[in-house]
Amino acid sequence: METALIAASIAAAASVLAAVVSWFGAFQNRRTPDRDHAWTRLTWAMRAKSTEAEYDISRNVLERMMTVRWASKADQNLALRALRRHAPPTTEKDDD
Repeated sequence: METALIAASIAAAASVLAAVVSWFGAFQNRRTPDRDHAWTRLTWAMRAKSTEAEYDISRNVLERMMTVRWASKADQNLALRALRRHAPPTTEKDDD
């Protein structure tokens, strides 16, 4: 009787572990296309130069990359750094 109880407990623990591993795998599979799409958008946005018509769109893409819910902190920080680097040069005005 005791052996059957131990075997049932081990089987239950194994099934719970299998369910957790399966859920994690499904979660990662759902995130992969999102991250691939984000990377494609990020690299496209970085290619636009301030003289090109797509520049405003690419800045908007970088700004949105910082706020999407599925982006990791690392992705959001990368978008922020890219946006800072991608910023147009400022012209200083003399207020004399």
